[in-house]
Order: sequence, then C-alpha cells, then structure tokens
Amino acid sequence: MLTVNRATLVGHIGRDPEIRALPNGGRAATFSLATAEKWTDREGKPAEATDWHRVVVYGASVEIVETMLRKGDPVMVEGRIATRKYNDREGKERSVTEIVVAGPQGMVNILSAWKAEEDNITATGSAV
Repeated sequence: MLTVNRATLVGHIGRDPEIRALPNGGRAATFSLATAEKWTDREGKPAEATDWHRVVVYGASVEIVETMLRKGDPVMVEGRIATRKYNDREGKERSVTEIVVAGPQGMVNILSAWKAEEDNITATGSAV
C-alpha cells in the first residue's frame, strides 16, 4: 500500500532561524512558522486563529535559511510531518511534532513577491 507523508505550509516566520551543527558534520536550521485562519464569527465580527509549527531544515537549504530568512518573512515550506521523543532537563519524556524539510521532497520558498505586496498593503491600505 502506498502512503504519503507530505505537508505544505504557507505562513510567516515567528522568530529568526536558529542554526546548529550536527554530529555528522552537517547543519540544521530550526524556526517557528505561523499559519492563520480567518473567519467571521456568529456576531459578524472578524475572528482569527493562529497555529504555530516547528520547522527543521537539513541539507543545502540550511544556507538559504541562514542568510535570507528573518522573523516575519513569508515563506512556503514543504516537508514531511515527524514526531520525535526526547527527555527534557528534568528527565521527563516529551514529544514534539515537526515539519522536516530534507532531501529532494523538501523545500523552502521565500515569498518575496508576497512580502512586497503585504508591505504595499500596509503602506497604502490597498494592494496594487
């Protein structure tokens, strides 16, 4: 049976990416990504809910993340959903779900055109 584990998210970076060295000599970039859903509530008022996603990038894309991405930047990421377990500082087992961007199936797209349009909306009140 064929299975698919692929996530595509479009949102804004919540904090500057953190870069760390790996034991195998490679590097990884980690950042949070905010996605938002907007709707009108029962009273006709606008409402919004934001979800936060942890993104981990491996391979050649780490350099792009390190040099080009900052807090607030709009990006699209494609990767697989992975849950891993670890022990916290008190020794308690925890689990974390991440979007893992690695290999040929993973990618990070910087949405600079989207960012420019958002900046213009903020500056003028309407998109051009």
